[in-house]
Amino acid sequence: MGPVFEDVDHITAVGDERIEIGLKRTSPFVQEALEVPVRSVDPPGSGTGPFEPVDRDTFAEFHANASYYLGRPTLDRILVTNYPNVRAAWAELLRGQIDMLYEVGVDALDSLQSAQNVKIFTFTQPYQYVLFFNTSAPALHPSEVRKALSVAVDRDALVNDALSGHALPSTGPIWPHHWAFSADFPAFKFDQRGAAAALSGRKLRFTCLVRPDHERMALVLKRQFEAVGVEMLIQETSFDQAMQALVKNEFEAVLFDPVSGPSVFRPYEMWRTGGSLNLGQRGTPQLDVVLDRIRHAASPDEYRNAVAAFQRAMVDDPPAIFLAWSERARAVSTRFDVAPESGRDILSTLRLWRPVAGAKIASRN
Repeated sequence: MGPVFEDVDHITAVGDERIEIGLKRTSPFVQEALEVPVRSVDPPGSGTGPFEPVDRDTFAEFHANASYYLGRPTLDRILVTNYPNVRAAWAELLRGQIDMLYEVGVDALDSLQSAQNVKIFTFTQPYQYVLFFNTSAPALHPSEVRKALSVAVDRDALVNDALSGHALPSTGPIWPHHWAFSADFPAFKFDQRGAAAALSGRKLRFTCLVRPDHERMALVLKRQFEAVGVEMLIQETSFDQAMQALVKNEFEAVLFDPVSGPSVFRPYEMWRTGGSLNLGQRGTPQLDVVLDRIRHAASPDEYRNAVAAFQRAMVDDPPAIFLAWSERARAVSTRFDVAPESGRDILSTLRLWRPVAGAKIASRN
């Protein structure tokens, strides 16, 4: 919970199925933090979910948890199989050899959409593509440079060209489905001519660390920056190397997709000094003050106003360019009734899935 844990006075069991959390002061983030999975002190794999692993080392097979608090799941058994690539798994799904594909790549979506024996379920997930700046780097230190780069990005074109339309353009750090979000928040609007004018006379060049799976997006960004006279050099890196660069502050820019929702607690932890997600301790004392206004808001109106102030602070001195909220797609055989809920990941209803009457089910999942 990072700094937010300071607001907790006590946590007490007051019954077999109830706990009491006492606060030192008003702190809505303590409640929001419960969205994050609670870590058990028991061995890995211990939990309270609808399915339990047979082998806690491999997590390749799961059985229904008969003691699940909402009732025993309809499915008795789940087998998980790994494939060398998405294409191989996709082919097995079309042949009816497996019942679900955990994640469908953007490239395979169009092909699967036309399949008669498969249904595609998409949802916007709270992971956001973000171009992080090292504000200590000489080329990126001036806030007017980072503002100009932010308006140089055509997010709609980026989503269409880099992600084939399978994402939601971003306006800032707040999850767009959060109750305190407003479309009227201050935000950067695409203005190529204005960006070029603001950067006129500067020979701006910087290096961006990019994982291989983000290369397509990086290339689109590179072209958009070139249109305003900026050169972004792409340096391929691994996930671990990118994380290390963020922690050590040894970078100019990094293209990343961190979890940024569904609560405001997540961006708080990412941008607040001392936050558990604040790699390299980005942020400023001024931003800390704004974030703590949200943390200690005593009413919904105070909370909403503080969130708007956070958005304004990120526009006035942008530490990053917020690009798009990613979309995830899952594919399931028509042999199953999935019971989807609008806007939610179908895995959240996995305990309710049931075979369609008379359907022949694959032996491996």
